[in-house]
Amino acid sequence: MSEFVHIPARFATERQGTRGGAAFLLLAIGVPWGIWNIITLLGGDDPLLIGFNAAAGWFVVLAVTFLGLYGVRDLAWCSAPVLLTLEAVLELVTLPCWRFAIGEDQVDSFYVRAMILALIGFIAFWSGSLILLRGTKIRFVPQRNYTSRRLAAVSLGMLVIGSIAKIALWKLGLLSYLADQSARDTSLPYVGWLNSVANLLPASMALAAIERYGKRSKDPLINFVFWSSLILSLVAGALSGMKGAFIMPLLVLILVYGVTQSRIHRAAFVLPLLIAVIYPFNTAYRNNLNGGYRSQANTIGGLEAVLSKTFSDMATSPLVQAQNGADQSAGRLSNLAFVRDIISLPAPSLLNGDENLWLAPVYPFIPRFLWPGKPVFDKGTRLSVALGRPDTTSSAVTPIGDLYMLNGISGVAIGMFIYGACFQLYMNFAARRPLSEKGLLIYLTLLVPMMNFENYMVAQISALIQGALGILVASYLIYGPSVPLFTSESQHGASRK
Repeated sequence: MSEFVHIPARFATERQGTRGGAAFLLLAIGVPWGIWNIITLLGGDDPLLIGFNAAAGWFVVLAVTFLGLYGVRDLAWCSAPVLLTLEAVLELVTLPCWRFAIGEDQVDSFYVRAMILALIGFIAFWSGSLILLRGTKIRFVPQRNYTSRRLAAVSLGMLVIGSIAKIALWKLGLLSYLADQSARDTSLPYVGWLNSVANLLPASMALAAIERYGKRSKDPLINFVFWSSLILSLVAGALSGMKGAFIMPLLVLILVYGVTQSRIHRAAFVLPLLIAVIYPFNTAYRNNLNGGYRSQANTIGGLEAVLSKTFSDMATSPLVQAQNGADQSAGRLSNLAFVRDIISLPAPSLLNGDENLWLAPVYPFIPRFLWPGKPVFDKGTRLSVALGRPDTTSSAVTPIGDLYMLNGISGVAIGMFIYGACFQLYMNFAARRPLSEKGLLIYLTLLVPMMNFENYMVAQISALIQGALGILVASYLIYGPSVPLFTSESQHGASRK
């Protein structure tokens, strides 16, 4: 008899911690809104404050109702609709209310309209999800109770190839924020493929994390891949100038741990503090790149110079930098502000480019060298320029803002209903039976980009389809045909071959 302990049974006693974690999250979401509610009551009869607070209050009430109907217990918190709901309450209600309460921003008529628009959009999203609700609980039962030599070797190969591609992007000056507009234009035929190869680096970390936490693997090669890929992913994320690229590997680890251990790791609650630290670095780093360091940041000497200047700027006044970091974190993550900016434009529809929403599933299948006129997914840059910001930045369009630009309020309602339905269909498929290690890798690889609430619809759909195709092929090469997407209790702990 195998000594491997059955994972669901082993962690059944720890599920109470998940319920406590969900309660903590809801409390953290509700407190800022409650503070803002008190301020509104003390503020008199300002119709703008009353209107905003009414819409925000209904958003919170309906979000909690949705979570109650959906069932935030066991591993349901790790489902796509629940995670997006928690993210929306944070970015559309909690952070805006916090900024209003501390005087960093002020309510105006555009904010009231934006909050009402967000409320309409998520009522449609929740409706689409609940109508098709069949499965909510993600279960993990590995097909094998050991790490095969093939898998360890493949994970090492992914680490090496992904790292080489990241270095190539850096040397070519194409590593996210390091790229200027001319570099982006000249690299259009191949940069997408190079980025896809570079994504093997974080994928190797997810693969090793599943082995490490899901199977308690002690394989030295897996441990080497895990720590190497984690460190390199964080370094590459910091150097890219993109906050999400730094945070995403940590989020993947939290999700892997949550699904395989059936509980939220305590370190997950430290992530907001880490965001407040990375934002000052990110802001100083970007300012220095824009200040003339970008042209030399793809060399060892240039990178050393810009990092030295960045740390020097941060060390000049650490307390002020920390405060600015917290303010910038709240401001940048407050997606309601971006919806408000879109609504305030004289003609938001003018930002629509050549992208066609109905062709979004087709774009990933046609390489740019076969379609030279293929649309460039840069609506975020167009929005930044329209708002008077540099063309080196990209503002968060958000699905709600994008649907409003495409077809007004009706576009938001219909589009978000379909969005919620698609999310739930994905969950119904993933929760039908326990996921194997291959199934979990695919689920998490697609779940993380699904949580991207800053992208716009065409880019989001194309990215998800491209990611799905890539991970289906990669998972077959990694695990081979002998490991299915789903497993069962009787299949668990296959013998070593």
